[in-house]
Amino acid sequence: MPASPSALHGQPGHQIARTLGVGQLAAALSALVFAGAILLGYEWVSLRGALADETRMQAAIVAENVAAPLMFGDQEAAGEMLASLRNAEQLRSVLLYSRDGRRFATFGSPRADVAAAVPAFGELAVTQQVAYRGQVLGRLVLVTGTDRILTGLLRYAGLLALASLGGLLVVSVAMHRTRARVAAAERELHYLANTDPVTGLNNRRATYASLERAMAIQAGQGGQVAVLLVDLDNFKVINDTAGHAAGDVLLQHVATALGAAIGAGAVVGRIGGDEFAVIAPVADETAAQAIGHAIVAALRDPFLLETGEVFATASVGLCLYPRDATGMTELLSSADTALYRAKSAGRNRLAVFVPEMTLAMQRRAQMEAELRKAIEAAALVPYYQPQFDCRTGAMVGVEALLRWPHPQRGMIPPVEFIPVAEESGLIVELGRWVLHRACADVAAWDRAGAPPLTVAVNVSARQLKEKGFLDDVRSALHASGLAPERLELELTESLLMDDVDAAVAFMHAVRAEGVRLSIDDFGTGYSSLAYLQSFPINQLKVDRKFVQSLPVAGHTIATAVIALSRGFGLSVIAEGVERPEQLEWLRAAGCDYAQGFLLGRPMPAAELLARARATAEAA
Repeated sequence: MPASPSALHGQPGHQIARTLGVGQLAAALSALVFAGAILLGYEWVSLRGALADETRMQAAIVAENVAAPLMFGDQEAAGEMLASLRNAEQLRSVLLYSRDGRRFATFGSPRADVAAAVPAFGELAVTQQVAYRGQVLGRLVLVTGTDRILTGLLRYAGLLALASLGGLLVVSVAMHRTRARVAAAERELHYLANTDPVTGLNNRRATYASLERAMAIQAGQGGQVAVLLVDLDNFKVINDTAGHAAGDVLLQHVATALGAAIGAGAVVGRIGGDEFAVIAPVADETAAQAIGHAIVAALRDPFLLETGEVFATASVGLCLYPRDATGMTELLSSADTALYRAKSAGRNRLAVFVPEMTLAMQRRAQMEAELRKAIEAAALVPYYQPQFDCRTGAMVGVEALLRWPHPQRGMIPPVEFIPVAEESGLIVELGRWVLHRACADVAAWDRAGAPPLTVAVNVSARQLKEKGFLDDVRSALHASGLAPERLELELTESLLMDDVDAAVAFMHAVRAEGVRLSIDDFGTGYSSLAYLQSFPINQLKVDRKFVQSLPVAGHTIATAVIALSRGFGLSVIAEGVERPEQLEWLRAAGCDYAQGFLLGRPMPAAELLARARATAEAA
């Protein structure tokens, strides 16, 4: 079964949650310590101030009571007055000085005079003048202990500690809940970052990370890693016809089928719209191919959707590490090259990478680049092959073809560069140019005195799907001034059957413009007579495969096509006529038109014009 992102990357960590928890705790402790220090300091200042005020008040009262003994020099009475303070709480000592600074009376510790100057730790000294009616008689020093302050601070600190513990408990609960939420968010983010939301498989990032780990492990063990790229063959058709919701359901079915096909130890991920990757440690190529064939076989069975059964066959490209590539980028590129070979070979199959594929891809890439430059430089040349009336021998039309005179490789035939143009999308621009050029050339021949000829232009599948293609046809006719009935668009059977409804709608729109339509290579596709009856066409074109064997063989098919054309009221043209006996048989069978090397090879526009003039003059 496919590994989950958690299995691929280890259990998602809670680093953020842990860091957040430690940070919250440290912040809470720091805040409590800081706030506690401030509160304790404030409480200490408050208690000390209250004690100082109380001591000053006591000193003022005592000073009034000892004023008379001090004024009359009665030390005994002063001593008795001071001794009456023995029950005063926290009072350590009292010292009474006369006006001249001599010690007059004392109570308590004999260091009161020292405490008055520099109080010891835990003591508070207050000095009060002794006066009578504004006359200073001496001074009084009271030294009191600060034990009450310390007791108050301890009591306050205890309350503060209890409150802090309660706060820490609240913070701890909040931190626990926050860590749980953050951890859940981490897991969700990890899932979203590594999981395809449609199929639940690893996404591209997680798949490539798994491949890196598998390569590192196998490199250390001396084993091999198979990379299989799986591309669905008909997914776009299903998406377009059944809708994207059905397409998503199909992808889920495919993911399940792949998981069942690859077996234990392999990882499957979705790396694109309809593309999957399978990563499997294998012993050799045979084991890797077994996985590939299992995948192809698993996807050949139909899948049941709400809209009915659908088939989602797949093309698979296989590459092995380290046999075929030494790095991940090269490995994926080689697997993609093998996938391209599987699709170009007919799809619904497995292709194993070989180095020659890279060379072929490089040549194709080079040809595409050179073709782009050739199109930009207008280096391609239109050629025209004449078409003749089988009964009169008169030239009645031409088929527009294309040639590429390469500066190094010489004339490149269409069979080499047209497929490249189709795959790269250049065929749309190329086809538009050929359409305009062909209409312009035929109109120019008219002005040069050539007989009126029709021109047949091949239409590719990509052109037919372009929304603006009908506008291109109108534009080519308008710019050239060519009559619509002298333009014929050639469509292949496979092109029409790819999307019958869209093809029929397009053909009716073209026929409404007055443009003719023909089916090229008739008999090589798979159109039924029912479809043929609904196509608004003018002509059938017999494929050269059926003409080559004439007149020795092939009578049945050629005769049937001609009779079919007659029954539907269509004209028929045979291509590939190379021998006189073929032409004679076609003429006798009732074929309307013919083209081929016997009658005329494809030629440049100027040569065709001269040929058309000569044919007209000879007639």
